[in-house]
Amino acid sequence: MKQKNRFAYLQLFGLPAGLSFVLFCSLLGSLVGDTTLYHTIALSLTSNLAFFAFTQAYKHLSYAPEDMFSPTRDEPNPISLGQVSLLNARIGLYLSLVIALVSAFALNRVNVILLVVAVIFTVALYHPNIRFSNRVMLSLSQRNFFLSAFFFLNSIWAGLQPPSVIELFFPLLFITSFYLLFGFEEARTASPQQQTTQFWLTLISSILIISGGITFLLLGPVPYWIIALWLMLAAIQLIFARSVQTGPIPSKHPLRLKALEIAGVVSFLVYLIFRFINLN
Repeated sequence: MKQKNRFAYLQLFGLPAGLSFVLFCSLLGSLVGDTTLYHTIALSLTSNLAFFAFTQAYKHLSYAPEDMFSPTRDEPNPISLGQVSLLNARIGLYLSLVIALVSAFALNRVNVILLVVAVIFTVALYHPNIRFSNRVMLSLSQRNFFLSAFFFLNSIWAGLQPPSVIELFFPLLFITSFYLLFGFEEARTASPQQQTTQFWLTLISSILIISGGITFLLLGPVPYWIIALWLMLAAIQLIFARSVQTGPIPSKHPLRLKALEIAGVVSFLVYLIFRFINLN
């Protein structure tokens, strides 16, 4: 029973499902910003993870009354299922927000401003009187493109020397287009009757490829062997997923994008470990 309760609290905070999302955006921001202070990277990660927990807890609290009558199979609400009380959910909500704020204050003024803007946007997304999340591209998906931009920028400005505009623009374009494409494919899988036009898919995919090429090949936040490791790990994940798949896959694109996301996290962590070893 205790193990079930712990898992319910993890679901309340969107973990571990959203962990690779937060780490991918945060680590890419740290690498683009060329952050060499590892305690700064740890602080930005703490701030981002705490804010992600806040967004998921706030979402579950806002949708708890509706989820009691029409639960979501893909993302069950532990509050409406009676696994987490409203009091404990609110305590977790405020605690995660306090941790995010303290971590942002420990970084710099820009991180605090970014966090305040992100909190306002989260309220606009999920508050019952506003509910921007009812729109297709601002839906309930954990991998919201706005959150990806926030995590990326928060990690960049945690560094002592933020990059120039050109060094910031293309990586930001890459991360947002990556999760826009993710959102389009998730929406298409959830509602097949509302097919996304091929024009938008082609446009976003083109932006993703161009901005990714400029980011990783021209700006070079990581060496080429990290890109090769990233692609190799993603290919291994896809081969393994296809080998254990027993039923039909509704859409291959979210699977490919998630494989790239997880492989990116692992390869970025490997690079940071090697860099730490070389510094010492």
